[in-house]
Amino acid sequence: MKLKYYVGFRILMIIPTLLIILTLVFFIMHVLPGDPVRIMWGEEIPDTIIEEIRHNLGLDRPIHIQYIEYLKKFIRGDFGTSYRYKVSVLDKVKEVWPTTLEITIGGILLSIIMGIPLGIICALRKGGIIDQVTRIFSLYLYSNPSFWLALILQIYLGLTWGLLPTSGRCSLSYDIPRVTGMITIDSIMALNFRALFENLRYLIMPWLTVALVRMPRYARISRASLLNVLGEDYIITARAKGVRERTVIIKHALRNAILPIITMLAGSFVWLLGGTVFIEMIFSQPGMGRLLLEGLRGRDFNMIQGIVAIYAIIVVGLNTVVEVIYAVADPRIKY
Repeated sequence: MKLKYYVGFRILMIIPTLLIILTLVFFIMHVLPGDPVRIMWGEEIPDTIIEEIRHNLGLDRPIHIQYIEYLKKFIRGDFGTSYRYKVSVLDKVKEVWPTTLEITIGGILLSIIMGIPLGIICALRKGGIIDQVTRIFSLYLYSNPSFWLALILQIYLGLTWGLLPTSGRCSLSYDIPRVTGMITIDSIMALNFRALFENLRYLIMPWLTVALVRMPRYARISRASLLNVLGEDYIITARAKGVRERTVIIKHALRNAILPIITMLAGSFVWLLGGTVFIEMIFSQPGMGRLLLEGLRGRDFNMIQGIVAIYAIIVVGLNTVVEVIYAVADPRIKY
C-alpha cells in the first residue's frame, strides 16, 4: 500500500471512531441520575417553569431525536449553548483553551529537557551511580500523583519561601493584545517583557508539576530504548569498523531510539490536555480541565459533550499523525 493510500485510510477511520465516542458520551450523559435543569435553577423553581425551560432547551423531546439533532449540530461545527454560562460552548472553549495549551506545552517541553538527556546519560553509563540514583528518584516521582506534587510545590515555593505566586494568572493590569490567547506568546509578540516575566512566575509551578510527573517516563523510555538499540548488530558493526563513538550514538543509535519517544510525546500531550484538571484547580488556572469539571458538577450536557468532542478530535488526529510519522521515519514499517 502506498503512503498516500495509507494516510487516506487513516483519515477515513477518524469518522467511525468519532461517531462511537460521541454516541457513548451522549447516551451516558442522558442516563445519569439527576435533572440538569433542577441542578442549575434550583429546587425552589415551580414545576411549570421547569417544564418550560426543559422545552426551550429541547430536553423534553425523545432521546433519539435529541441524538440526531446533536449529530447534525456537530457536523456543522455547532456544539450548542452552555446551560451554565449561557454562551456558545465553542466560544467558552476558545476563551479557556489557550491556558490549558500553555500549561501542557510548557510542561512537556520542560519534561523533555529534563527527562530525555537524563535517560541518555543513564543508558551510556548503565549501572553507574548516576543511573542508580536516577532510577530511584524517577520511581519516587512516578509514584506521586500530580495533585500531591502540586501541593508540595505550593507549600514550599509559594508559602514557605515566597519565591512564586501560589495561584492565579498574570495580572490583568497588563494590556496585551490577544492574538493566540497564550500570555507568554502574546507578551513576546507585543515585546512586553515585563508582562512575560510576570506571567512566567505564575506558570513555573504548573510547568514544574507537569514536568515532574512526566519526566520519569521520558527518562525511563529513552534509557530503555537506547539500551535496546545499542545492542543491535548494526551498532556493533559500526563500532567494529572504527566509527567514532559520538557518531555511532548520534547518527545511528539515537535516530532509531527516538521512535518510541515520539509515540509517548503524542500520548503525553493528549493525556495532559485532559489530565491538567487537578493542576488547573490547585493553581486556579482557568483551563479546559477546570471547565469540564464544572460542567460535570452542573450536568451541563452541551459543555461536557462539546469538550469531549474536541478532545476526541485532538486524540484521534494526533494518533493518526503519529502513525504516519512512524511509518515515514521507520523504513521497517510496512503500510
